Formats: sequence, C-alpha cells, structure tokens
Amino acid sequence: MKTTININLKKKDDFYSRYSSKKLSSELTDYIYNECYGENYKNNIVINIYTKLKISDAEKNAMMDTVRRTFGLKVQDELYYYEKAKFKKTILFLIGIVLIVIYYLSFIEVLSEIILILGWLAIWESVYSFLADSSKDYIRIYRLRKLASSRIYFVSQQDSNS
Repeated sequence: MKTTININLKKKDDFYSRYSSKKLSSELTDYIYNECYGENYKNNIVINIYTKLKISDAEKNAMMDTVRRTFGLKVQDELYYYEKAKFKKTILFLIGIVLIVIYYLSFIEVLSEIILILGWLAIWESVYSFLADSSKDYIRIYRLRKLASSRIYFVSQQDSNS
C-alpha cells in the first residue's frame, strides 16, 4: 500500500522557507504531513510535485534532499522528546513506588493517607501516559520516518496556453 501526496508548485519560493533555502517552507511541511492523516501510517509515501517551472536535475535533487532532511530532522526531534518523556514517566513511577513504601512505613495517619494518594496518583499518571501517549508518539515518529524516506517525483505540466 502507498499514500500519494500531490503538490502543485507554482513558484520555487513556495517550496523553500523564507529564511533558508535549505529548509522546506513550514506551510508545505504541514501540508505534506497533514495529507497523511486518515491513511495507514505504515504505508509507503509517494510525493508527486506538479509544476510548470523549468527545474534542473540538480535543483530537483536539492529539493528532494530538502524534503528528506526536513522530515529527518523532525524524526530526530520527536525521538528526543519521546526519550525525555519516557525518562520522566519512569521517574514519576518510581516516585509513586517510593511514596507507597513510605506509606506502609509511616506512623502518622493523616500524612500517610496523603502519601498513599500521591503514590497511587503518580503510578497511575505514569502508566496512563505510557499506554496512551506512547502509541500516538510511535505513530507520529513512524509516519515522519516514512516521509523522510518517501519517493519524490517531479511531473512537468505543459502550459495550457501554448
């Protein structure tokens, strides 16, 4: 199975960021990613760029590299955030365990009840976020990897006035 994304490129400026010719425009990046919604995240991705512009092979290669670099960097960012979140969830889980152990070792009734509640709350929050958020993060990372390795084709359109 494959997901096909069609892009109508009218100007080269629409392709690149306003601030760097080595980065894809944020509008185009969002468009490409949003076109993947509703499709199976495991699908291979094909990007067709339709244009009437004359683009040399070197420019085409540079544009393909820009798409792959943009989504490759997004994969790196998502993996970094994922690892940080996983670390925080683990710490929260361990804090919950420690609080529950303190509850069973504690002799002060009111304080021990608060510690027990906080302990279970910490464990619940870490387990819930691990189960709920991890699959969403996994799908986003997987989809970005597919975009970073997508096949990109340039389709020349003939001017209808000729």
